[in-house]
Amino acid sequence: MSPAAIYGRDAELEQLRQLVLRRHSFLLHGPAGVGKTLLLKHLAGDVPEMVYCDESSSSQLVFRGIAAGLFARKNRHVLQACGTSGLNAIKEKSAVSVRGIVTEALRDVNHWIVLDHLKSPSQSFAASLKDVCNGTQTPLIAVARSAHMEDIGFLLPMFSDRSEKYALRNFDADTATEFAVRTAEAMRLNAANRNEAIQRIVHYSKGNPGAIIAMLHMAASPKYVTEQHVKLSPLYIDFRLRWGATHG
Repeated sequence: MSPAAIYGRDAELEQLRQLVLRRHSFLLHGPAGVGKTLLLKHLAGDVPEMVYCDESSSSQLVFRGIAAGLFARKNRHVLQACGTSGLNAIKEKSAVSVRGIVTEALRDVNHWIVLDHLKSPSQSFAASLKDVCNGTQTPLIAVARSAHMEDIGFLLPMFSDRSEKYALRNFDADTATEFAVRTAEAMRLNAANRNEAIQRIVHYSKGNPGAIIAMLHMAASPKYVTEQHVKLSPLYIDFRLRWGATHG
């Protein structure tokens, strides 16, 4: 999603800020393209204590990512562990060693850990992460496409209460239409059937801002334009194939 997609999310941003102020772990979930990453990165600009991991497919990648984030913040434990080799020292250490460094580093600071793009963490991954978070009193923001086991994996028991889950939803019809109109104007999308194209794209997208942006970019491509008219049927067919391959 582009930065323009922050449109219409003021209430959601404020709710996320309030959740962060509570300093309790929570799960942020919603479909691909809805804007979870965009909102969190925007929020991280206001909350410097957030250590953001955009690659959360394994515990090794997560702990190395956290170590890198703490290194960038000049955390003394991580700097000492790295020595003169800098971050290269982290890459050469074992997963157990990096986890130990991260644990010691987090004990002295009040940080948040943000794990984006979770893909059903294993039982061992979840156990090691919970141990570190509980042992250092570090809250966690887990980000997934749903609040189900297939996406959040064995981290699910950490968010058993409804208050620990926050769903980011697609835009309603009016907001989606206004967002699509603004985005089309920013893109300078010109077509004889522009209004119809926008209405159909909003319908196809079900209000998903990422899907709206993707289809508007397709609508601007000569491949889907004949005599200044957007060819909506082939556009939608190709969109479904592409979206399903990358966001399915």
